[in-house]
Amino acid sequence: MDKALFQQLNQIYAPLQGRACRLTRALAKKGVEASWGWYANHSVRVDGAYLTEEFPIPVVEAAGLCEIGLDLDGCWLEFQLPRAAALAFDWGALPEGLEVYGAEDYLLDFYLAGMDMAGIAGRIMESTEQTVNAALFFPPDVEDETLLSAAEDCRRWKGGGQQ
Repeated sequence: MDKALFQQLNQIYAPLQGRACRLTRALAKKGVEASWGWYANHSVRVDGAYLTEEFPIPVVEAAGLCEIGLDLDGCWLEFQLPRAAALAFDWGALPEGLEVYGAEDYLLDFYLAGMDMAGIAGRIMESTEQTVNAALFFPPDVEDETLLSAAEDCRRWKGGGQQ
C-alpha cells in the first residue's frame, strides 16, 4: 500500500468518524436512539449535474427523526414527510439551505435554491410521490450543536407542530 495515500485517507476520514461518534453519543444523551455507519452512492449536485459518490461517508441515523450526513465538503440533515404532511407543511419556516425532493425519485426536485418556495405544494401535487424528502445543507465547520438542534426540530416538523 502507498503509505502517503494511506495517511491522506486517514487524515480525511478520522475527523468524520470522530464527529459521527460525537453526534451519536450526543443524540443518545438527549434520549434519541441513534447509530451511524459508512454509506456510499449518495447523489450530489455539482455544477447543476448529479454525480454519485462511490466512496463512503458517515451517516448518523436519529431513529424516527432524520439522518445526518457528514460529507467531505459539508453536512446535511435529511428527513421525510408523508405526502399529506408535506402538502400542509410551512416550508418557509425552514432555514436557508433547504432542498425538497421525491423519496422514490430522488432526482425529482420540488424545491432548490432559486425556485419559487410558494410552488412546493403544487409541484408535490403534480407528482405521484407518496413520501417527500427534505434536506438542509450546512458548511463543513457547522457546530455540532447546530446539527443537534436541527435534529430536535425534526421532531416538531414531523409532528406537525411547526413554529
